[in-house]
Amino acid sequence: MIKVLIIDDQQLLLDLMSHLLEKSEEIDVVASGRDGNQAIGLAEKHHPDVILMDIHMPDCDGIEATKKIKAHNKDIKILILTSSSEDEDVHKALSNGADGYVLKTIGEQELVAVIKSVHADMEVIHRDVRDAALRSRAGAFDNTEEGRHLMIDGVHIALSQRDLDVIRMIVEGKSTKEMAEALFVSEGRLRNIITEIIQKLMCENRTQVAVFALKNNLV
Repeated sequence: MIKVLIIDDQQLLLDLMSHLLEKSEEIDVVASGRDGNQAIGLAEKHHPDVILMDIHMPDCDGIEATKKIKAHNKDIKILILTSSSEDEDVHKALSNGADGYVLKTIGEQELVAVIKSVHADMEVIHRDVRDAALRSRAGAFDNTEEGRHLMIDGVHIALSQRDLDVIRMIVEGKSTKEMAEALFVSEGRLRNIITEIIQKLMCENRTQVAVFALKNNLV
C-alpha cells in the first residue's frame, strides 16, 4: 500500500480526494491537513510515502512546507497538486524538492497513476506546465549574478547556481546518490540535470564536464 498524505486548504477538496483515492486498493490515505504547518507535523507523525501538496495556503504555503519536509526526510515524495500554472510557482516548487507538479484538472485515474509513478521515483510534470519546468531546469529563472554565462563556439550558455553546484560535485567525484541527497532531489531527476549540463557544455560525459570546469574556472 502507498501511504498518502493530502494537504489542501479547501475541506471539500480534501474530502473528495480522500474518497476518490481510498477506492484504489493500492493507496491508503493516512491523514489530511489544511496548511503547510500541518503538513510538516503530519509528515513527521505518519511518515507517508507520498504527499499531495497544494501551493497557496494560509500561514505556511506548500512550497515552504516542501522545502522543510525534504530537509528532514528526503525519502518522502511530494507531488504538487494545485490550480496554479504560474511559471514562478513551478520553478519554486521544483527548486525546493518537489518530485512532481500536476494541476487539479487531472482526472481521477490519471491522479492514481501519477501517485504510483512518483512513488516509483519518477518525476511527473503536467503537460500544461512542462515548458515552465524546462525553463526552471535550464536556469532561466535564476538571477544572473548567481549563475554564470559562457560563450562556447559562439553560443551563449547560461548556467544556473544549481548547475554550478552539480558541476562542483562532479569535480569532487561525488556519486549520483550523494549529489541527489545534497540537492534534495531524486536520483532520476539528478541524472536529468547532469544530462542537461553535459548538453549545455557540449561535452560527452561527466569526465569531460569536470575537465571543462577546471579549465574554465567554473569551480
